[in-house]
Amino acid sequence: MHPIQKYMPFFISALLMGTVLYFIFPHYQYYIDPDGTAYLTIAKRYASGDGRAINGYWSPWSCWLTAILIKTGVQAIPASVIINAFGATGFLYISQSFFLKFGIIRNLQWLLNITLALFLCYAIFWQSFDDLWECFFLLSTLRIMLGSRFTGTPGLWVAIGALGTLAYFAKAYSFPFFILNTICCSYFIDKKTWLKISLTAILVMLLLSLPWILILHHKYGIWTTSTAGTLNTSWYLVGHPQWKQSINLLIPPPYPDSPYYWEDPWLANGATPHFWNSWHLLGLQALRIGVNILKLLGSMLQLSVFLPVILFLLTRFISNRKTRLPDPAFIMAVSAFLFPIGYLLVNFEPRYIWYWVPIGMVTGALLLQDQMTGHGNKKAIGVLPVLFTLSFLIIPVWGMVKMYDEGEQENAIALQLKQLNIRGSFTAIVKPGAESQRMERLAYFSGNQLYSIPKQDISAKEVLPDMRRYHVKYFFTTDTTRLSDEQGNPFPELTRGRISGLKVFQVNP
Repeated sequence: MHPIQKYMPFFISALLMGTVLYFIFPHYQYYIDPDGTAYLTIAKRYASGDGRAINGYWSPWSCWLTAILIKTGVQAIPASVIINAFGATGFLYISQSFFLKFGIIRNLQWLLNITLALFLCYAIFWQSFDDLWECFFLLSTLRIMLGSRFTGTPGLWVAIGALGTLAYFAKAYSFPFFILNTICCSYFIDKKTWLKISLTAILVMLLLSLPWILILHHKYGIWTTSTAGTLNTSWYLVGHPQWKQSINLLIPPPYPDSPYYWEDPWLANGATPHFWNSWHLLGLQALRIGVNILKLLGSMLQLSVFLPVILFLLTRFISNRKTRLPDPAFIMAVSAFLFPIGYLLVNFEPRYIWYWVPIGMVTGALLLQDQMTGHGNKKAIGVLPVLFTLSFLIIPVWGMVKMYDEGEQENAIALQLKQLNIRGSFTAIVKPGAESQRMERLAYFSGNQLYSIPKQDISAKEVLPDMRRYHVKYFFTTDTTRLSDEQGNPFPELTRGRISGLKVFQVNP
């Protein structure tokens, strides 16, 4: 079969994905995921040549590509969606390559590709910068390792090292995973050449990553591949960040024009305790791992209710090898089980294991093919492939409903704030979750700076000393609160009912 014919399900599904994105974008153009304000701000800094774009917490790959589009005149949010759509297209392509490698029958290829295209329409908006690109690059390294010419072609060893670098630039988690995955998979592929393969690929990755590591060292004064690992493992271990001693109630943005502290949380963070610091913390880490195993199960079920069954099948691929020859399914299973190890110390949510989606689809499709060629109930078997693929769309459909027109209200309010000339720093006492995300989007859309309040059980008056300290201009509230100074004199309300659902008090001139 001609290569174009082989990849026709991919081409048509990619076209479907692009068409759907084009028509739904107006209803999702103001949605910014919780990390999006930071990524978008950094991308705009790169586009303007601002050196403060260098960041150890947020990975640079999508920021670089988004900045290129911004430089051509594309607005930041559409630019980020376009770039993420390219990452999704790569994800779709490499998935079709896996379907071909494992001999998935044509009808199932079409069904899986169309399902993936719709899944990716959701994923592009749900996490707009790093996960899809990371999965594309990492799955590409795995696919190359499964090729028959891999062990005898050093150029392919170099290629996976280069892809490992791109995966690291896409998301810092890839750095340790790529090293572990390369060593383990190459060992099982060929015990004679695994060391040469590993050393070559890892050395290439380290050399190509070194300039970025040196840049991070120059900015932060520490040797690190990312500040995210240190901060995340510390925060999840004790249940909250530990701020610098100079921080009381308000967390200042890292730079005067930052939306809020999340652009670079390292600059506001204090101590970073880890499980090796004490027996107590070691015990907490053990409990955290137990909780995260349950979260992993929940994340699997959110991807597909069939994924736990697929996991069981992958364990059989590992434990019941019938031959000494490299079995691609066995290598794929090894990589799948290695992938979530690092997250056991931190947290799980479905997007963290999107790497499993093509792997799960391949494994499920292999099982379905066995049943379809057997002597079972053909009517029931005909329904199973549809049920299997649809299971990957349950959460995406829910997510698209949840994101529908989200952020539109905050964008409209931001325009009203600009019309009222309300510009500068502000703070607000809000609950974590939807309310805090609303304020974060307001900060981004309005160009104002949010001084975050991590504590919830405080009054507006308790915040006043810190507002004086940082000279924060405004206090935002969504309730009927009337803000007064220390002597009981009311602060001027600038909105006076002109913005629905928001009051703005001027505290400092």
